Parts: sequence; structure tokens; C-alpha cells
Amino acid sequence: MKLMALLMLAQAVIAATSPQPKKVILDQDAYPEAARDAGVEGDIAFDLAIDAKGIITGCTVTKGADQPFNLAADACALARANWRFLPARDEAGKKVPGTVHYAIAFRISRRCPPSDGQTVCVFL
Repeated sequence: MKLMALLMLAQAVIAATSPQPKKVILDQDAYPEAARDAGVEGDIAFDLAIDAKGIITGCTVTKGADQPFNLAADACALARANWRFLPARDEAGKKVPGTVHYAIAFRISRRCPPSDGQTVCVFL
């Protein structure tokens, strides 16, 4: 009986829709100064936890944590400061927490990875 209650509870928090971007843009001023000065490029992928109000409450780096000049920390900080989301919704349409996956490609040259709808390029 307890297992069934736990399964029902787990299903209740699964979002029917994931958080949707309202604003996911960065300009060249977002390029971290230390990386820019050193001529460093890098790709950072991360999962963002979005609360029921659409606010980023967490950032977990999934690729690029080993990039120099704190690019991973800068990517998370940039997302938190600049991006806005509509919250996920459950089956009843109620706003619930959710997670989205994004990446930032820091580029000095004007080449960007092929568009996948979840990678934002930041050029100098």
C-alpha cells in the first residue's frame, strides 16, 4: 500500500509540459572577461531547475565543468541573471517545478554548433 501511494505521489509531480523559455538571449557583453582576454572558447551544457513561478533555482553542469576560466560557473550565473521561463505545468494545467537542458557555446570566432534549439552562442 505504501509503495502504491509513493508511485501516485511521484506521478503527481511529473510535469505534463516542461518549462518554456520567455527570454533566452545573451549578447557579446556576456562573454566572461577572463576567458575573452585569454582567447578561450568553450561549450558548457547544463540542466536548469525552474520553480513553479518560472524562476531558475538551480543549475547543474552536465558538460564542460572542466573548462578553464570558470566558464561553467559563468554560464550558470549568466542563465540565472538573464533568462526567464514560463513554468512547467502538470496534467491539470497547474504550475509545477520542472527542468530544462541548455548549453552556451562561448565563441571568439563566428562559428556556432548546429542549431538544436537549446544552444545559445555568445560571440565576441
